[in-house]
Amino acid sequence: MNNTFDTAVQTVITLTVLAVAVLPAIIGTIRDRRIHVQLRDAEEGRDRRTGVLVVFDLAYGPHEDRVFRAHAGRSTK
Repeated sequence: MNNTFDTAVQTVITLTVLAVAVLPAIIGTIRDRRIHVQLRDAEEGRDRRTGVLVVFDLAYGPHEDRVFRAHAGRSTK
């Protein structure tokens, strides 16, 4: 009976140490993948939630024109 309990405790300890050692690597990989997807979408100019190109707004024209108009409206002192 005591031998079985000791084996169970050792197994739990081993699994806990393994989880503590491997879990940060798994979380880091998932986080890196998410960041990679966000960078790729930003490079392509897409909004991940809608799939719409964000460099062109139908109401206001291309992004460059909107930036130019926004800066032209500011006074340079």
